[in-house]
Amino acid sequence: MIRRDFLLRSASAAAVLPLPRAGRALTPQFDEFKAQVSAVQLAPPPYPKTEIWGYDGMMPGPELRIAQGARVQRKLLNALPQASSVHWHGIRIDNAMDGVAGLTQAAVEPGESFDYDFVVPDAGTYWYHAHARSFEQVARGLYGALIVEEAEAPEVDREEVLILDDWLLDPETAQINPDFTSAHSRSHAGRMGNFVATNGQ
Repeated sequence: MIRRDFLLRSASAAAVLPLPRAGRALTPQFDEFKAQVSAVQLAPPPYPKTEIWGYDGMMPGPELRIAQGARVQRKLLNALPQASSVHWHGIRIDNAMDGVAGLTQAAVEPGESFDYDFVVPDAGTYWYHAHARSFEQVARGLYGALIVEEAEAPEVDREEVLILDDWLLDPETAQINPDFTSAHSRSHAGRMGNFVATNGQ
């Protein structure tokens, strides 16, 4: 066999052989995670719904459950009137995915998106929350539970995830007090509320 025949046969064989899986370019599938303005029945009727900011319009945001060692892939879509980011509180991950706006990533501008992609190494109960203007965005409802389950679940009769929060609501309108820039509130990273909620109720 001459060299030219060998090269021609090799080229035609390579054209019909499928690439091994490791050689294919796989596109990760990111679940969308939308930060948006919404309204929830926070105070009991006959009060009107309270305008909040929530992930997927919910407050608290969707409970995320994932197996220890598995991968979280979430696309933050920012539909808020200001820039935002998501911090995965307590999770040991690369700085690039940690969500601290201005330090580990640029804040996600309104109308823009960011792909969070990381592995959760430790089992436990964690939370995720906004980390741009946290004193306002967390106080408006941008947070939720992140549960990382161990391979062997502990023996318990029942499990309940409770997220407690206090809100500073106008007692006449049930709307959030808009004074997020007061020196007292900012120096204390938040405000003392007059309405306590468990899982948004």
